[in-house]
Amino acid sequence: MKVVDFLIKVRDILYTNKVTSYIFSLFMRLVLFASIVSIMVYKGAKILGYNIIKPFFTTIEIFTISVIALEFIINYTTFFAVLIKKKEYSFKAFLNQALNTLFLANIVAMIPFYVLPYPYTLLVVLARLLQFGRFSKKIMELLNVIKSSFYELTWFFAIFAFFLLVSSISIYMAESPYNPAFRSLFNAFWWSIVTATTVGYGDIVPITQTGKIIASFLMIFGIVSIAMLTSIITSAFTRRIIESKLDKEALVQKKIDELVNHYIICGFGKITSLVAQQLRSNNLSFVIIEKDRDKANEAIKEGYLTINADAADEKVLLQAGIMRAKGLAILTNSDAENLYILISAKELNKEIFSIARVNARENEEEAIKRFKRLGATTISPYHTSATRVARMILAPNAADALFSIAGAKEAIEIDEIRIPKNSPYDGKMIKQTNIRSFYNLMIIALVEEFFNKNEQKIEKKLKFNPSGDDIISSSTILICVGLTQDLQRFKRDLGSA
Repeated sequence: MKVVDFLIKVRDILYTNKVTSYIFSLFMRLVLFASIVSIMVYKGAKILGYNIIKPFFTTIEIFTISVIALEFIINYTTFFAVLIKKKEYSFKAFLNQALNTLFLANIVAMIPFYVLPYPYTLLVVLARLLQFGRFSKKIMELLNVIKSSFYELTWFFAIFAFFLLVSSISIYMAESPYNPAFRSLFNAFWWSIVTATTVGYGDIVPITQTGKIIASFLMIFGIVSIAMLTSIITSAFTRRIIESKLDKEALVQKKIDELVNHYIICGFGKITSLVAQQLRSNNLSFVIIEKDRDKANEAIKEGYLTINADAADEKVLLQAGIMRAKGLAILTNSDAENLYILISAKELNKEIFSIARVNARENEEEAIKRFKRLGATTISPYHTSATRVARMILAPNAADALFSIAGAKEAIEIDEIRIPKNSPYDGKMIKQTNIRSFYNLMIIALVEEFFNKNEQKIEKKLKFNPSGDDIISSSTILICVGLTQDLQRFKRDLGSA
């Protein structure tokens, strides 16, 4: 079994792992492309009568065949190892593998081109082109699309071949007594293909009335056939695009379902983009909900988990994991929309921490009151900007200090840290702790939370600039200022990170 496990591991490296399989497929494509070019150069030079350095081309050919043969052996031995591991032994499994890896093309691709006379060399070139396609993801996707319509295409080509046969025999019988060009069935078949595909070379044309009637019907049949074939392939591609989209959405939903204590951001714009960057830099999980398709696609391009839907819909909020989420940021450009989202969210999860953006320039205070009544913390871009400008006018040095902290090379942050039960800090005064001396953190505020018998939060009190005699308890949240790494170190040691 050790050999089987080793072979399965090799298969995973070469054909499954995203990075290593890409490198391997790129190597195979380069080898096959180089061999095809060398064959074309060799044959072209020989036809034109140029002197050829045969050992050079022979070396390339030997190397190419060795690589193809080695890949062939690895592919099938590792495939059989997988079957042995799964205990699945069936001819159908082997047949599927042979079809997927183009078994016959693989065999032909291992034939040295110089042992075959022209034009049979083209078979080797064609086989290697097919192998090149096997290692190209886009070409394989195209083949899979065609494969998905195999049933429809089989019926189409069966009917098409039948009509070609009928038209070939008919035109042969109608024209051969009077037209020398149709005195062989091969020429009649050639004419049928050229006419049905609407190519119309004009090298062979019917001259009898019966022949022209047959040609007319065949032309109409050809146009209808091309339309049908186009329809089959187009519907296959459309189906594949829809399936691909559904697969991506299912993958995103699976990732969202695995999130716990994450954040939900409603609306995607400049503010959301900056918020998302900050959350990502702090390794925090979040989901973006955006109903505008273009904005949602922009968020997806940035690599964010995104749901393209209306955040006011309770089903969408549940899909985003509102019951497991730690916080909700509502940042759309519409106060009415933000209010609807907040109402929907609070109906599902009353305890969730919520931040809502207030966009109103007029009656801003009324808008803020509405959001606060629903338990949301509010932010106003206009109010924040005005406050910042006023601070710079009234206290420029203090403002410079604050802004220099925000733009410091070493990230300085304000963070909240909850003291867990049975913590070494539980019941101690601030001056008795090592938070300042060991962790280099400054406590700028204490938040005391009060709960009822059912452990529901009923009240909280905030105290700024606490003294050293203030006592820390398990119901205390510390508001600390310090370097990011110091905050993370303290949270990690505390067990609340």
